[in-house]
Amino acid sequence: MNFDQIKEIIAPHPDLESPSFIQGMLIGLLCGDNDVQEAVWIKKLIEEAKIKSIKESFLKGLHELYLETNKGLNGSGFELELCLPDDDESLVYRANMVGQLCEGILYGLGLIGCLQDAENEIAPEVRELINDFSDIASIEAEELGQSVELIETEESDLMQLIEFVKIGVMTINESLNPAEASPIPMANAPIDSYDDESSTLH
Repeated sequence: MNFDQIKEIIAPHPDLESPSFIQGMLIGLLCGDNDVQEAVWIKKLIEEAKIKSIKESFLKGLHELYLETNKGLNGSGFELELCLPDDDESLVYRANMVGQLCEGILYGLGLIGCLQDAENEIAPEVRELINDFSDIASIEAEELGQSVELIETEESDLMQLIEFVKIGVMTINESLNPAEASPIPMANAPIDSYDDESSTLH
């Protein structure tokens, strides 16, 4: 998930805010509805940013971001990679991007209608996570990094915050898109195929 590449292709469209925001928006849409198609997300981006013309590189970059994000959310294992700046960027910048990611998640959930009458329709743990994400989205990172000791402490805090967001996304996705129960093995086996005396299947 190359933050800088996505940043470059959306640079002509400042209304898109950041790679973290647009991935967060996609995560929110997918958590709200796993069947959301790539074209729906891209159309929303184009509409929101009032984009009149787009380059092939723009569509290609978004396509790759969609594939990686969808695979991370809905693949065989939860391996979601968040589109965030590299560790060599400033702590303040990376913290702000985590905030924009959460802002995007909430925006996507809102677009799909998941925040309407949420108190009645969303599980309590999801409602709590939405509140947490809202707090993270309003993060004030300008005061970070006043000393070496503080930087080390806040670096660790930021890593924990990122892991919290990942786990929170997994929880929201599983709650709003519960996996179908696996069929019980041999549940449809013919009754006469079972031998009471030998307790074996023929």
